[in-house]
Amino acid sequence: MKTIAIIGAGPGLGFSLAKTFGKHGFRIALVTRTQDNQYAEQLNEMGIEAKGFAADITNKMQLTAAFQQIRNTFGTIDQVEFSSFNGNMPVTSVLDR
Repeated sequence: MKTIAIIGAGPGLGFSLAKTFGKHGFRIALVTRTQDNQYAEQLNEMGIEAKGFAADITNKMQLTAAFQQIRNTFGTIDQVEFSSFNGNMPVTSVLDR
C-alpha cells in the first residue's frame, strides 16, 4: 500500500486530496502544526487509513522528525503534497534523510 504525506492539511484542498488518494488505496499522513486528528478520524470512519503528525513546516527539525514518524508508522512515503500557503515561506527538503 502506498502512502501520501499531506503537509499543511486542512479542511479544504488537503482534506479533499486525502479523501481522493485514500479512495485509491493510499494511507494518509496529515502533517499539521497541532496534530489535530479530527481529519484523520473522519478519514478512518470512511475506511481510509490515516494518522495525524505534528510539525511546524517552518521548523526543519520538527518537519524532519514528523517525516521520520511517518516512515516509522507507514514505511515508505510515496507522494508528498504541500497544501500550506505563506508567500514568504522557505521550502526545505526532508526526504533525503
